[in-house]
Amino acid sequence: MSALEGNIDRIYAKFCRKLNMFMEQMYDAKSGLDKTFGAFNRVLRPGPLSGRRNEEVVRNRGNALAELQRNITDFRDDVVQQFEKNIARIATFLGIPTAPDEFDMNSPYRLRFDALFYRSRLIVLEESLRMLVALKDIRQTSQHTLLMTEGMRSMTISEAQVHLAALQNTIAECRSKDMKRLEAEFHLIQLCFHIVLKDAGVMSELEVDASLHKIWDLCHTYPDSAGLLANTYAAMKDHIRDVRRHTDLYSSRNVWWSWPRHTTGDLQHCKYGHPFSGTMWDSCLECGREVRKLATMDPNKLLKENDFVAAIKTQTLNGKSWRV
Repeated sequence: MSALEGNIDRIYAKFCRKLNMFMEQMYDAKSGLDKTFGAFNRVLRPGPLSGRRNEEVVRNRGNALAELQRNITDFRDDVVQQFEKNIARIATFLGIPTAPDEFDMNSPYRLRFDALFYRSRLIVLEESLRMLVALKDIRQTSQHTLLMTEGMRSMTISEAQVHLAALQNTIAECRSKDMKRLEAEFHLIQLCFHIVLKDAGVMSELEVDASLHKIWDLCHTYPDSAGLLANTYAAMKDHIRDVRRHTDLYSSRNVWWSWPRHTTGDLQHCKYGHPFSGTMWDSCLECGREVRKLATMDPNKLLKENDFVAAIKTQTLNGKSWRV
């Protein structure tokens, strides 16, 4: 391993630990919101004089993830993005000997931090909808509280629409960089924002069936990477079609919990230039093995979603990925 590769390996290990740390903090915050919702409900007060008190309670709850989101965006913008953009200049500045082909990298880390940011915003918007339901159940609601609920609903819808549109460009970037797992992940996040809009009583412009079919196709074609999201896809499809409510729509935790387990000195690169941990994965986590399709199959024709998920697991030969 060259001097540059060794430094990149250590930096990627740092990125992995940060991803895991932020994810753990995000799940802790989400769990805290779930556990304290009953107490929040009991604190809300009816009557014409309770508006400002209710607003303060709602504001404090809505800001539960504010510091975490700042930390995610600051690290993404000030560290990860700057590293990916200026690695050649950094190596020159530090006097690290390099070869021209060492800069031919296709790093997924900035996009992984984008996924973290979107997921944190999704938690906030889902909580806003839950608070709106609680506020509407208050008897003798004050004018102040009515105006607040209207403002919250408007802001929730507006932000969900902005993220839904922005994710189209993110998905296109993943596609251009052959990052199949991240492409499927962002499709799932986009569907979650669609659900937020649906629950707020607004129709989105997302072509839901096309998105579901694309995720299914990615999971089926790349079982060792996108296929890791097959269970999440199945839960998402059931939720959208009102087959059952699912409390954990986005449960791809195995991948995220694996980040800090990387051992420096075991960084590998696939044919597309994606770095991946040889400690944790037998093949690239972003593209992986491609399964050629003999014929086009419509996922709607599958009798049971469990059959599809079981089939994906059967096709996935990467044993490490399923043990994480």
